[in-house]
Amino acid sequence: MRSFLLYCRAGFEKDCAAEAHDRFAEKGWNGYPQIQEGQGLVIFNADPFDPEDRSIHPPCGLDFVFARQMVDDAQLVKGLADGDRATPLVQALVSLAPKGVYRELRLEYLESQEGLGIAPFYKKFSPALFNALKRQGLKHERQDARAPILHILMPSYEEAWVGRSWPSRTSPWVNGIPRLKFPKDAPSRSTLKLDEAFLTLLDEEERKKLLENPGTAVDLGAAPGGWTFQMVQRGFFVTAVDNGAMDQALMNTGLVDHKTEDALKFRPRHAVDLLLCDMVERPQKVVPLMASWFKDRLCRWAVFNLKLPMKKRFEEYENSLQQFWELSGLNPDTHVLRARQLYHDREEITVLVRPKVLGRG
Repeated sequence: MRSFLLYCRAGFEKDCAAEAHDRFAEKGWNGYPQIQEGQGLVIFNADPFDPEDRSIHPPCGLDFVFARQMVDDAQLVKGLADGDRATPLVQALVSLAPKGVYRELRLEYLESQEGLGIAPFYKKFSPALFNALKRQGLKHERQDARAPILHILMPSYEEAWVGRSWPSRTSPWVNGIPRLKFPKDAPSRSTLKLDEAFLTLLDEEERKKLLENPGTAVDLGAAPGGWTFQMVQRGFFVTAVDNGAMDQALMNTGLVDHKTEDALKFRPRHAVDLLLCDMVERPQKVVPLMASWFKDRLCRWAVFNLKLPMKKRFEEYENSLQQFWELSGLNPDTHVLRARQLYHDREEITVLVRPKVLGRG
């Protein structure tokens, strides 16, 4: 039986486990989770329904909503001594790079208090690891897209998980978290949500199509302007809808039209390229609202947040997804829908909807 590590937000382990069960079953795998509550980690143990069928692959880590990253073929190395932790870890890693080549080594940590305490230790520990890998004959080939990424995750100083992932199937960042700098001129920290959404939910071609040729956007529930800020920085003209006050510096750009109206009722005169929505409303209000904009052809792309309940978050997401398809009149043959609980999200997930054929026109 193979073990997979799924990193998620602390407190969302049960939702991540429920999603993993469904995602693996859809791909023809039977398995069960081990939940590390409060640590942001789920260990999913699974085997294909038909072990003889070589065409059966596990789900792609990039397709999960509640997991930031998935590590394959994980094994737990115990009994790490203070004097030499590197040797037993590298011996385990060698088996994960059968061709003797690895693309990257990632030293990762849990969101628990102990896990965060281990993070600084890695700075002192990493030179010993890289030297041990060299002694074992493993080559570091950063440009080899077929070589595995090797992972070490230490829950404590006495034990560590080792595993691997593949560049096309996993997050490009350590711990699955992009390290973003808060712009000094941004009016609120919510700006980091949209910045991360563009990095996480869009690939390079999609970012080019949507963001490199500035167009028009509507930001529902915009005040004070964290999401509007991201669009103005990219040259978009934004209609910001909110009864609250907008940041004056944004208004001074000449790229923002502030409508002091009810965001739930607002409709533009002409269709816009991008609809944004980060309102503090239940999914039961946000989903029909987003669906109506697509049904009435008022937007071509959308990024919106869904604030989830305290319990059964994965079930709520699944229900919201089904409701969106039904109410919007769209379907997966014509549109792409992706969702992720971002690092900068809290009790919410961020959703992207775009036409399957790229382009804004």
